[in-house]
Amino acid sequence: MNPYLVLDLPLEAGDAEVRAAYQDLLRRYPPELRPEGFQLVQEAYEKLRTGRDRWQWRLLHLKDDVSGPLEGLESFARLPGRLRPPGAAAFRGFLKACGDAAARAQQARPAGKP
Repeated sequence: MNPYLVLDLPLEAGDAEVRAAYQDLLRRYPPELRPEGFQLVQEAYEKLRTGRDRWQWRLLHLKDDVSGPLEGLESFARLPGRLRPPGAAAFRGFLKACGDAAARAQQARPAGKP
């Protein structure tokens, strides 16, 4: 279940937009009359309640053209500023240093050896 689709929200939605969409859907799906719809809306809201929750959900569930773990970590480090968790800049520097070290190691290898 994609909570953004359930609440009909864009990925860039903020706290106020999430809460407004949630309250609007609660009026449409009262628990006494439509318990299945209410439960679905409730679960979606729980997943997107805070900015940190939204960030975690996007990180774990949205797929892009990432081909491996390093690329996934690099895309994580490139998140826009308001989505970036604390420490992301230092993490990005660490990834760059690792990439530079790997490039130097590959250049230092003699030709013909894997």
